[in-house]
Amino acid sequence: HYRVKINVISVCFVFVPACSEFSQRSCEECLKNVSCLWCYTNNTCIDYPVRSILPPSSLCSLSNARWGVCWINFEALIVAIAVVAGLILVSVAVCCCYCCYCRRRSRR
Repeated sequence: HYRVKINVISVCFVFVPACSEFSQRSCEECLKNVSCLWCYTNNTCIDYPVRSILPPSSLCSLSNARWGVCWINFEALIVAIAVVAGLILVSVAVCCCYCCYCRRRSRR
C-alpha cells in the first residue's frame, strides 16, 4: 500500500483598479482604496505619493487633498494628529512627574 499526499495551493488574485480610474467620480469612491488621494481642485483621484510623507503642493494643495476620509482636509488631519500626539506626550510626562513626586514623598 502506497500513500500519496498531495498539497494543494490555492492562489487568489484580487483586482484593484488604478486610482486614476476614479477621477471625475466621487471622493468616497476614490478613497475606498487606501492608496489613493482625492484632490478637490480638479476632482482627480491619484496614487498617494508614498515616497514623501506629505503630498507635494504641485500634486495637490493640502487644503484640497483628502486621504482616508472625505470630510477632513489634509491640513486639518495633520493638526488633529499633532494635537492628539501632543496630548499623549503631555499625559505621559504628567504621569511620570506625578509618579516621581509620589515616590519621593513616600520615602520621607
